[in-house]
Amino acid sequence: MTWYRITPLDVLLFRDSRPFSPTDGSWAKGLFPPMPITVFHGLRSLLTQRTQEDKRQRQKEERLRDLTFLGPFLCGPDGALWLPTPKDLVCLYPKDVGTKKASDRWESVHRLHPAKICKSEEQDPAWKYLAFAKNYPAPMVITKEIHDKAKNKRLGEPQPWIRAKYLAEYLDGKELGWQQDTLEEKPLFHNDPWDLQVMPHIKMKTGERQVEGSDGYFTEVAVRMRPGWHFVARLESPDESLPEQGVIRLGGEGHRALVEKMDNPDEPPEWKALRPLATNDGDRHRAYVLTPGLALADAAQRLYASYPSEWGKDLAGCATDRQLMWGGISAITRGEQTAPNEVAYIPQRAFIPPGTVYVFKSPPECKTLLPEDESRQWLKTFEMLNYGKLLWGVTE
Repeated sequence: MTWYRITPLDVLLFRDSRPFSPTDGSWAKGLFPPMPITVFHGLRSLLTQRTQEDKRQRQKEERLRDLTFLGPFLCGPDGALWLPTPKDLVCLYPKDVGTKKASDRWESVHRLHPAKICKSEEQDPAWKYLAFAKNYPAPMVITKEIHDKAKNKRLGEPQPWIRAKYLAEYLDGKELGWQQDTLEEKPLFHNDPWDLQVMPHIKMKTGERQVEGSDGYFTEVAVRMRPGWHFVARLESPDESLPEQGVIRLGGEGHRALVEKMDNPDEPPEWKALRPLATNDGDRHRAYVLTPGLALADAAQRLYASYPSEWGKDLAGCATDRQLMWGGISAITRGEQTAPNEVAYIPQRAFIPPGTVYVFKSPPECKTLLPEDESRQWLKTFEMLNYGKLLWGVTE
């Protein structure tokens, strides 16, 4: 496995997939951190360009897709790996902590659990007079024990990033032992380590001091990562390795990033504890989404949801957030082109955000968060880029 450090040299610009035309007063939002395929294409640009003869030979041998990728993941100034905080975690804060945003002054960390709404001996009395559709998983809620503890506290969400070291403990069910004064490494959670920068674009009328009406003014949102923060990602190429160091174009408008091969250590130390959790022998009933996934709710209409329809009978609960919309316009040019460039529209898909957590009654047969359709080449690409990768944990 070869891991690489990716350090932005300037602001980064990743426009989201909403249909966008730069008309008067338009505002193009961004998506950050970037999707795996964006960073993959940046790293791949450092490989030697293949000749047409080599491409034809690889096509005969069915070796067109032989690059594998995993990432990108955030790394702090101290080299610690940071991953999205599980969506089923809540914190108890002192009463004086504000409610508008998460804080690092938490006192204890707890999990949400599927509400016990079925008529059984384990039914939670709080849900006695409430009903939910039987064809959907139960809502994720706090237990009565946590509710009682929270009477003199404030219950709220944690900050959006968690140390990967403690994510491994969470998947092993050890989060109840976290205390501020006993943590070996602090902080446990972290806010977004970047700042937003609004970039206006103004086009004036020739010979006049007025903005053009049709596409004269629009704004974009760029991201500037804070000093010391960077990405790490893994890229495997069976025939050729990336150079020890190089500069790639990452995102829009030609912004650059420095790529360095990781040597000491050659992979994030926390990854060694997480790697075994990518497999499930059937004894782990909680899944954490590590990389963006796709779940089909209706294969015929290509409708996406927060979990696959095949999981319905096995799924007990789901904690997630708004989807990541990605897709839009493809301007990739392959080989020598004699005809004028044509814009090709590619599908916009709703991806499940990393940090989503599933609780199962029994582990599903499919252990990845991608549709099963071998006839579609783009799915093969997503598999090679490790979209929909799950880490498995215990439920208690």
